[in-house]
Amino acid sequence: MGNLAKNDLVLVDSILQQRLAEGLPSRELGEVFEYFALEQVLKDFDLSRDELERGWIDGRDDGGIDAFFVFVNGHFVQEIATFAWPKTGAVMEVWILTCKHHSTFEQAPIDSILASAQELFDLSLNRDELKGSYSDDLLGARELLAHAYRRISMARPRILFNFCYVSRGNTDDLGASVLARSRQLCELIGSFFSDSSVRFDFVGATQLVSLFRQTKQFSLDLPFIEHVSAGIGSYILLARLDDYWRFVSDETGNLRRYLFDSNVRDFLRGTRVNDDIAESLRTESAPDFWWLNNGVTILATNAALSGKTISLQNIQIVNGLQTTEAIYRYFQHEKPSAVARTLLVKALVSTDALVRDRIIRATNNQNAVELASLHATDKIQRDIEDILEKHDWFYERRKNYYRNIGKPPQRFVTPMYLASCVVSLVFKNPASAAKLKNRFMRNPTSYNSVFSEDFPLDLWPALVGVTKKVEETLSVLRSQNDELGDRFLAKWRGLVSLISVARTIGTFDYAIHELVQMNLGAITPELITDIWQPIQSLMAQPSLRRAFRKQQFVLDQCDAAAAAHDLEGVACVGKRQIQYETVPLDEIFVAAVSKLLSELSADNNADKTIAKRMGCSRSKVKSAIYTLRKRGIFVDPPRSSTVVPRS
Repeated sequence: MGNLAKNDLVLVDSILQQRLAEGLPSRELGEVFEYFALEQVLKDFDLSRDELERGWIDGRDDGGIDAFFVFVNGHFVQEIATFAWPKTGAVMEVWILTCKHHSTFEQAPIDSILASAQELFDLSLNRDELKGSYSDDLLGARELLAHAYRRISMARPRILFNFCYVSRGNTDDLGASVLARSRQLCELIGSFFSDSSVRFDFVGATQLVSLFRQTKQFSLDLPFIEHVSAGIGSYILLARLDDYWRFVSDETGNLRRYLFDSNVRDFLRGTRVNDDIAESLRTESAPDFWWLNNGVTILATNAALSGKTISLQNIQIVNGLQTTEAIYRYFQHEKPSAVARTLLVKALVSTDALVRDRIIRATNNQNAVELASLHATDKIQRDIEDILEKHDWFYERRKNYYRNIGKPPQRFVTPMYLASCVVSLVFKNPASAAKLKNRFMRNPTSYNSVFSEDFPLDLWPALVGVTKKVEETLSVLRSQNDELGDRFLAKWRGLVSLISVARTIGTFDYAIHELVQMNLGAITPELITDIWQPIQSLMAQPSLRRAFRKQQFVLDQCDAAAAAHDLEGVACVGKRQIQYETVPLDEIFVAAVSKLLSELSADNNADKTIAKRMGCSRSKVKSAIYTLRKRGIFVDPPRSSTVVPRS
């Protein structure tokens, strides 16, 4: 290994040690390296921590795959039902990563992926036809890939598979057998997906350092042809399309996705509109582009004109995402004929956060942006940000905002993190919190129940304070036991936090004001350790490794804590659910569910089984069960009498 490679290894290790000390994302070195690797390799997609963890599937039965991401036209596909699928011009990128904290590149990790890939990527096989043992997370990622592939198959898609092996090794020292295995894997994937492009990259210490040093540029210059200044802080510009394309592209030719305001950047407008934009770019005889298009709106904190160039600082493109992406793809992938045409650009300068939020909401309410995309501008979200910042927490209501301005990541709180705290400690339902998905943000009823304006503002720092204290001790306990699994904190913080609060206050049936006024200092490492020990003793049982998501397991732990410490109110645990707006169900469907429930009374996953039999969503079956429960036709089975041994 050369001196340069050795120095890069030293630098990577120093970064990892700093993050390990900060607990980002935990205090387990393997997890810290994996998270750092995902951050760097997928940097161009500007994913939030919640999104990175969604595609991070490392754990038992992962088939050698540590991360599995599917992107369509640069957008991370998380949920099939709510994603806006393009009808034409689709580009699907699949990223498969394996990350090892080794100082070399070994053959074994590629062998593991190769063995599992032979059936995982054969989409003609149904889930029950797979012979290997695979985790639910991996199978879920496979199903998402299969659905995405089918949905865009008629859209003349370009399909790109990117396999990536990340370690601290030197890519100049790759063995012949390692390279041969990577080529074999590429050939295998290519045999399953015709007209696809498959590549395998090795990322070592030198490449990680290079990626780490790539910084985001929020201050850029845009050449223009003409401009009108409507007073201080507002400019209307006509810019050449090719100049704008260069403005939104980075040094490597990738789209600067981080420039798009997080409130709206993941929304894809109607495909007909996108088709019209693309067609107007391709048609040489079309009128000037700005005649046919509303243009883009850019927010900045400062602007200065110099000749025919405007210099903008702290840029956010808050409207015109689809226009920008259409222009980018046109110049990136097609033969440009629209170079001389122009785009209308509105540049607005303001440092007032409230004014900026009003501009974001106003410019995007003109289009069919779903309400969830604009929640970050809600008053309650701004209030939460303000109250948390007073307690030195940084609330990322605007995706990656604080990360982009250099605030310490260990002090970040995301909306999904805070929502899980509400469900665990206010709703007292940690099993539901562990399964919480961001789709609840799209439903006004569920969103308003979690981010309720009726909650006192002091509740939010109380929730974060409790959960972070619990995480701090659990991180130490995690470092002492390698068998506790990956993403340990996200799995167990809800249950341990709930029992910690109940033991501190003296009851599970505490009121919100009691939670707010609780002495945070009473939640000590000794208390948390005492709560965790009986739970940990059960982790050796394979059937309980995913128990954090099982309502019965959570109820048993709370029953045991109540009995051991004379706590009242345990009956309230698990009763309150996130409420969604429900669509009226067909009575024939409800009757069919009722009949199957009677046949499956011993099935703990009856809703899942019924959904599979009836070919419908599990949520629809749950709605029918909820209806039957309200009518008194279906009664929840009694709790299991199995209770953990009390310490």
